[in-house]
Amino acid sequence: DGWGEPVNLGAPVNTAGYEGFPSFAADGKTLYFVRERPLEEIPNKAVRKALPIAYAIYAAERNTDGSWREPKKLPLPVNLYSSRAPRIMADNKTLIFSAIRSETKLDYDLYQSRQDVLGNWSLPVALDFVNTPESDQFSCISAAGDIMYFVYAGKDIYSVEIPENLRQFVNNVVSGWVTDMDGGQGIAATIKVTDALTTDEVMTLQNNPNDGYYALVLTAGRNYNIEFIAPGYSGYTMSYDLRTTKKYQEYYRDVQLFSTARLTVNVSDKELYEAVPAAITVIEAGSGAVVAEGKAGAQDGRATFNLPLGKRFQVLVSAPHFKKESFTFNLDGLVMYRDFERDVELQPEKVQVFINVTDLKNNSKVRSRILIRNKTRDEVIEVSGNEYVSLRAGDRYEIEATSDQGYAFNSTVLDLSQAAAGEQTSTAQVAMKLMKLEKNARLELKDILFESNSYQLSEVSYAELRRVVKLMKENPGLRVEIAAHTDDVGSEAYNLKLSEKRAQSVVEFLVDNQISPDRFVARGYGESQPVVPNDSEENRARNRRVELKIL
Repeated sequence: DGWGEPVNLGAPVNTAGYEGFPSFAADGKTLYFVRERPLEEIPNKAVRKALPIAYAIYAAERNTDGSWREPKKLPLPVNLYSSRAPRIMADNKTLIFSAIRSETKLDYDLYQSRQDVLGNWSLPVALDFVNTPESDQFSCISAAGDIMYFVYAGKDIYSVEIPENLRQFVNNVVSGWVTDMDGGQGIAATIKVTDALTTDEVMTLQNNPNDGYYALVLTAGRNYNIEFIAPGYSGYTMSYDLRTTKKYQEYYRDVQLFSTARLTVNVSDKELYEAVPAAITVIEAGSGAVVAEGKAGAQDGRATFNLPLGKRFQVLVSAPHFKKESFTFNLDGLVMYRDFERDVELQPEKVQVFINVTDLKNNSKVRSRILIRNKTRDEVIEVSGNEYVSLRAGDRYEIEATSDQGYAFNSTVLDLSQAAAGEQTSTAQVAMKLMKLEKNARLELKDILFESNSYQLSEVSYAELRRVVKLMKENPGLRVEIAAHTDDVGSEAYNLKLSEKRAQSVVEFLVDNQISPDRFVARGYGESQPVVPNDSEENRARNRRVELKIL
């Protein structure tokens, strides 16, 4: 919204004398301007006497910190008698200026000189296609490099087409706006242009900080990399290969920068590759300040965080019954991409469990196989009995012991859900007694459940009954009695009838699973054979049972 307050460049550019007609090189590193020239320096006496005032062109180079070096007067052949109004072209090599260089015309004409790779200026060429008997000054070249604008006779602005042989290098223009990707407002940015082949710096300039607009004039014949840099924002690069370009072109390229990056953390179980709903804390490195907190989803184990650029972070990942993990996420530097993903695998904490399998009567060790089903997650483990096995702290397991040494099966439940979070590897023991398959031995079946006042088996019962099916198939000569018992709730006759029906339901399940019916006898004993007094609900539950009796 208007011009800012002018800032004096100060020394060494400005002095107590006259400085004027500034012209910046496209790379922003060199300032061309004029100072008054003492008349006594003019080598031609006639010219010296005829001129009321004379000028010389100077060049000052900018230091990396923005300050200016001592200006140097351009040597011959540029500064001859009086030279002023320099215009350095976009190629940083071609200089067009107004000068008095003849005794016969003591007024200004336009000249062009080019600087070679050694820094030497060529003999200025009079631009006769534009020069007139009057004063010709203050040139300006179109971006396409084909039209010159100038002031004729100190009065009006004229234009003229530049001959092909005197045109500067073909230029292309790249322009657009640098804006915030999220807010849309303009961003102040530094634009660095380098040669893609040599990495030499071509120019460095600033865009308009108010609206983010930028415009670059690139000389044809080179391959360019263009980098946009803004404090607190991402970087951006683009390239233009103009090595074969023969004509003027304009390119429009808007640049969107972002000030935050999106970090997605994927948390999984290191052993089972399942998602883990872990707690995630993002801490700024150095200060220790908590920047963000979140939790990975139970279904996908993912959590996403928007984090400011220009900082380093420590990301902490934890979940109950898993070992903690952390990683460093560095946004302190050039960031080109917005979205990042990190996979974190959490190692489950373990409990060393010894499964002690012995004979029910004599307590001797029994050779056995152990099948362990994790009821918390999809995991099945098979091991030998009387050995240690690593099980997950926090999970609930169903453990089944079988033996090919003439024993019945046994099963139990191991609940490790109460293990304290963060607890180191601990130990536990599970005692499992196996009953010898001998006459009159009784095996109480576990979790054989019926609906209230019903003989319909509950689905919970199927797991134990499938073990009976396996036992019968592995021991084809085995014949058993299915004995059902009740508590004392209800009449004795009712309970007897109910128990008989329940025993028959078990037999029907076994027969449906290809076990011959002549291997079973179904009997109901009602409330007549309690194992404990029916004086509490807990005891009544124990008396409601189904047993296998070896016949």
